[in-house]
Amino acid sequence: MEKPTLVVIVPAYNEAERIGEAVTALSAERERLCKMGLALRVYVVNDGSKDDTTARAQAAGADRVVRHRVNQGLGAAVRSGIRAAVNDGADLLVKFDADLQHDPADIPALIRPILDDEADVVYGNRFERIEYRMPIVRRLGNIVFTGLMRWLTRWPLRDSQPGIFAINRAYMEQFYLPGDYNYTQQILLDAYHKGMRFAHVPVAFRPRTTGRSFVSYKYPMKVLPQILMVLVGVKPLRVFGSVGAAFLLLAAGVFGWDLSQWLWSQAEKPAQHVNLILGLGLFGLQTLFFGILADLIVKRSLR
Repeated sequence: MEKPTLVVIVPAYNEAERIGEAVTALSAERERLCKMGLALRVYVVNDGSKDDTTARAQAAGADRVVRHRVNQGLGAAVRSGIRAAVNDGADLLVKFDADLQHDPADIPALIRPILDDEADVVYGNRFERIEYRMPIVRRLGNIVFTGLMRWLTRWPLRDSQPGIFAINRAYMEQFYLPGDYNYTQQILLDAYHKGMRFAHVPVAFRPRTTGRSFVSYKYPMKVLPQILMVLVGVKPLRVFGSVGAAFLLLAAGVFGWDLSQWLWSQAEKPAQHVNLILGLGLFGLQTLFFGILADLIVKRSLR
C-alpha cells in the first residue's frame, strides 16, 4: 500500500540565494516523515523570478517546480501550489517560506493535529518561539489583523500571518483563494465558513537574512479587499444582507424623522424626502435580494 503523500510547497520570487538551502533542509526531513508513514514531496513555486531560482531548486532535489511566467504575488503562488498538490493526489500539504525563517523540523508537529484527525487547517504560532525582536509596526499590524480574524472566525487565533501552515485533503479539494497578494487571512476565513477545524502549533521564527518581506505600508489596503472577496465568495448573504439592511434602516430612519416632524407640526407632509426614502429603500431591498440569490447559488455549487 502506498504511503499518504505530504507535499511541501515553497513559493519563491528571486530566492536563488537560499532556495537550494531551503529544499535541502526540507528534504532532510524525509526520513523522519517516512517513519510517520508519509512520503514527502517538495514543490517549489517559481513566481516569475528573474534569477536562477528554478535551476537551483532543481539542483537541490526539488520534486517539482511550478512556474509562473510573470510575478503574480504570494497568494497566487500558494494557489498554484495547492492546485498542483491536489492534481498530484496529495493527502496533506504544508506551505513553507523560501527564506528559511521557519524551521523544517517543525513540520512533524505542525501536521500532527491533522494526522490525529483533530484539525483540517493548522497554523504555526510564531510568538512563543520567536528568535528576534519583530519591528513594532509589523507587530502592531499582526495584532490588529489577528484580532480581526479572531472576531470573524471565532477561532482562538494568536497568529494570523505565519509563513507556515498545514491543510488536509478535505480542505484542499474545496479551497477558495481569490486574492493574489496574500493568503493567510483568506484561507482562515474560507476554511471557517466551510466548516473546517482549526489548530495552532508553536513554531520557530528566525530573523530574515536574505531578500525582503512583501509586507509594506500598503498591506492593509491590499488585504482588506481580499478578505471582502472571500466573504462575498463563500458567504454573500452576510455581505450583501448587511449592506441591504443598513440602507433599509437608513430609509426607515429618514421616514421616522419626517413623520416626527409632521406629528409635531414642523412639516406639511408625513414624508418630506419621498425620493430619498424610496431610493434608499429600493436599493436596500435589491441588495438584500441579490444577497439571497447569490447565497443560493453558492450553496448549490458546493453540493
